[in-house]
Amino acid sequence: MRDRLRRVRLFAELPDEALDGLARFAQVRHLRRKKTLFDEGEAYRGVYVVLDGLAVVYKLSAEGRMLILEVCRPGDTVAAGPLFEEGNAGYPAHGRTTRDSDLLFLPAADFRAFLKRHPEVAFEMLKDFAARLKELGLRLEGVTLREVTSRVARYLLREVEAAGATSAARPVLLLPLTKGSIASYLGTAHETLSRTLAKLIRDKVVSVEGNRVTILDRRKLERLI
Repeated sequence: MRDRLRRVRLFAELPDEALDGLARFAQVRHLRRKKTLFDEGEAYRGVYVVLDGLAVVYKLSAEGRMLILEVCRPGDTVAAGPLFEEGNAGYPAHGRTTRDSDLLFLPAADFRAFLKRHPEVAFEMLKDFAARLKELGLRLEGVTLREVTSRVARYLLREVEAAGATSAARPVLLLPLTKGSIASYLGTAHETLSRTLAKLIRDKVVSVEGNRVTILDRRKLERLI
């Protein structure tokens, strides 16, 4: 357990004694795809950390339309915000896995006490919050000020960065979400996303086979942002 915890960025610099203390209350959960982690308004139990796989945090409209707020990859926390709220906080949105995943569950009371003893972990979480706030600001800017083509181009380039493929001449991506979920994340309709991708294919900017995307002309894609 200690070695697995050390592979999590938040805990990588902790001494063995601290990791052993964390391991006494941390729980590894093996979950299948589309498994619910929590529902909006549900009493807050604790924070998750993605070890392997993928999870999303989302809102649902009255009609059942999904709006994806966050895509959480290995190393990311899920629903950490209420941990720092006073009173009886609830989960602010829904959360679920989108593929078979391993997640670390940290019960709220135990983890709060741990953070008081190890404020350096809380500082790392603060840095994570700042990065997510910046990303949210960029997404809001995209939805309100940019055309769908620009949003899709930026999303694909961010996926290139996430895949560590920035040095490749023709980066190849395996999209982490379905096209419907990507459309939700970008604040557009599935049909609009499909038309946008079709145009990028016709213009030989990308090629698409299922969830596999090859960036054929990265410079042209960058000019679309």
